[in-house]
Amino acid sequence: MKPYIELKGASGAVYRYKLADNGEPATTIAGNYVYLDSKGTVVFAGEANNLVDAKNRWSEAYARHGATWLYTRLNVSGASRADEYSDIVIALQPVMNKAD
Repeated sequence: MKPYIELKGASGAVYRYKLADNGEPATTIAGNYVYLDSKGTVVFAGEANNLVDAKNRWSEAYARHGATWLYTRLNVSGASRADEYSDIVIALQPVMNKAD
């Protein structure tokens, strides 16, 4: 899998995400994250005050939707994180975010 991916939001903004080595965020910094399946489809998008929490729904994503990869993007500003999260979810409509 690629070390970086770029995701385009509904606004047209492009966000660059980094592959989490060994599936672990390896940082306690705030940011956004996505789970991708083996085809590269985003199955879940999230935001966290601590990226260690990016694994909270991993088991469900893996078991129900074939999540294979975790990508993160550092984003300390709460407002920016929320805006980016919304932009990505509106554009990509990840299957696990449809009920959120």
